[in-house]
Amino acid sequence: MKSSGLNHPIVEQLLDSFAAYYNVNKFEDEPYLVARCDYYEKSEKFMVSKKVNLWTANAEEFIYLFYVPELTDELYDECMAKVDSSWKEQAHIGPDHMYTYVTPIFVTDNVSEQVIKKIKKCRTYKSFKFSFWGWMEYHVALVCNQQIESNSRGTVVKKMLKKVLNK
Repeated sequence: MKSSGLNHPIVEQLLDSFAAYYNVNKFEDEPYLVARCDYYEKSEKFMVSKKVNLWTANAEEFIYLFYVPELTDELYDECMAKVDSSWKEQAHIGPDHMYTYVTPIFVTDNVSEQVIKKIKKCRTYKSFKFSFWGWMEYHVALVCNQQIESNSRGTVVKKMLKKVLNK
């Protein structure tokens, strides 16, 4: 099934908002995946000149925007498996890496209670080289009509979605 979510009003509103800060990659041939929004930030501290670099910290965020007309348990697992395999190809894990936030956002017209429970219980976190190379965590969110839900780490995303969607 091809994604028809690019024309959905909530998806359009989110993509317009994300375009100001993220590199937006739209997908028309991916099932359910509408877009991936990439954000990269590099911070550095120098002493006297750029030759004396005290520290460097790279931060990344990847938003995976899905539109699923009816989000079932099986479709949720399928979409999350796609995110699990995809973010690793985009991330730059190494000595200067500080953090990577992976943010799957599901826009749907209908969702089961079991999926809402799964989203709220999602606790995916991973550190690299005992956190010397930073960490990664999932911020999962759901937009279903007037309802916005997230996992505990995704409360910032939930707040942002409410602001962008005026809810």
